[in-house]
Amino acid sequence: MIKHLLTVALFLFTSSLYAQSKLSIENVYSAYLRNSGTIMENNQIKGYFFLYQSDKIDKRTNEYTLQIVDENLNKVKDIKFQDSKKISLLEAAYNGNSLSFLFKNEENKTLDMKVYGIDGKLKYTYSREYTKKTEDLMKRYETMHTDEGTNQNVFDLGEKGYASVLPLRDGKTRTYEVDYYSSQSKSYWKYVPTDDEERYAQAEFLGATDSLIILEVMKRNRALSGKVTSHMVGIDITTKKKIFDLDGENDEFVLVPSNVIPLKGTGKILVMGSYFDKGDNVAKDASKGLAIYEIDGKGNVLSKTYNSWGSDFAKYLPTGSKGKLDKVGYLYIHKLIRTANGKIFAVGEGYKRQVSAGGVALTMLVAAGGSYGRTSTTKIVTTDMVIMEFNDKFKVTGATIYDKTNNTAELMLSDFNSQHAIAILLKMTGGFDYEFTTSDADNSTFTICYSDWVRSSDYKGLTFNTLRYNGAKFTKDKIDLKSKASKMTVLPAKAGSVMILEYFKKDKKLESRLEKIG
Repeated sequence: MIKHLLTVALFLFTSSLYAQSKLSIENVYSAYLRNSGTIMENNQIKGYFFLYQSDKIDKRTNEYTLQIVDENLNKVKDIKFQDSKKISLLEAAYNGNSLSFLFKNEENKTLDMKVYGIDGKLKYTYSREYTKKTEDLMKRYETMHTDEGTNQNVFDLGEKGYASVLPLRDGKTRTYEVDYYSSQSKSYWKYVPTDDEERYAQAEFLGATDSLIILEVMKRNRALSGKVTSHMVGIDITTKKKIFDLDGENDEFVLVPSNVIPLKGTGKILVMGSYFDKGDNVAKDASKGLAIYEIDGKGNVLSKTYNSWGSDFAKYLPTGSKGKLDKVGYLYIHKLIRTANGKIFAVGEGYKRQVSAGGVALTMLVAAGGSYGRTSTTKIVTTDMVIMEFNDKFKVTGATIYDKTNNTAELMLSDFNSQHAIAILLKMTGGFDYEFTTSDADNSTFTICYSDWVRSSDYKGLTFNTLRYNGAKFTKDKIDLKSKASKMTVLPAKAGSVMILEYFKKDKKLESRLEKIG
């Protein structure tokens, strides 16, 4: 958790007259880089921000500074405020016209959402108590909220505001809550599904349109049931009512959605996900392939296109009917990119189980002692990057595997976690090597970025890699990231560059620099 310093990176809408490539902040007591990020306008980087403790007022109060810099790392503005020393920043988001910060206030036992304008002025503060019902959320932040992870619970909804998707527990019942925070006026609402009172549901944010919050919801009919059903739920931002709940009961196959793309100006939404045979247990059984659905804002399915592992993808990838690629494992789709000519690119990353020598040894040791524990004999590794291309009819037309190191993901799991559950855990804890994708306004060119840990005779250490699409083909490049910093993260930057953010614990210093790539 955050102790004394909260750091994040954010965007500015103004450019500077003078360019520089480095920025240093002194007297930084500790750093938490997980919420480091960028603010973008029409897919273009405009700047960054850093939020940190700058002074101690008294025994109960600290001074914090929000420092805004432009895309060249020139400091533009400092905004100072005072608050309890028992606050910690959980997450941050940007929606094009404002910034939001979700704080945990241990003194008041509240979750506080603060919304700032891009001029740095505080617009609105929303507070709600955290209770035993949100205990699972608190545990999630304590155990999974790492520097490398991505936003788990707070997401932007465009210019209208922000949403948080929180797990709830009440006795044996486990469900979820959606909270909406307006950035246009002082307006807040809460949605808790009333039809899930006797079911057990877990929700993940998929995306949003101008009017809808779209969720993937996995449901069980009782606490210990091994049978899980997949749903895609749409909630109206204005009325806070559920508009649709698609469960595939009347379809030939069952879809487990993982990515959505709103098609601006059409009212349509593209949905990609794995599909399963009717009657399969989506938490345990192997998928048949990837499907792309086209739906409208009311949840009506306008078209369905299926690409099977055994026939469609097998033309381009070494895959079997169960969706496992040779030497790659299963695929998690990080991002969908739709270009101006209607092509769709899916950015995937492989993951698979491997036998863990340490896990086997520990299991044998425990068994020899006559006791039984929840030790795991396997580990999860992330493998190669896989880029898949689909035509404007949503059929796969090509796929390429880009080799990288098999990197071990530190996950607390048993040997019985499902393929889908493992992917969600990897995403939440930052276990994948995929970092982000940058592009021009119409996605005619874009760059896919990922990290890798190289172990060669020439270089051993972290590298930052790019796959750049120029409208016709991909080119690959990388830079070495060997550093003496205690912590490091890489952020998007202006064209041809990345921004590297480093924290040096011994020197109590936070440094950022722009570095050219390619």
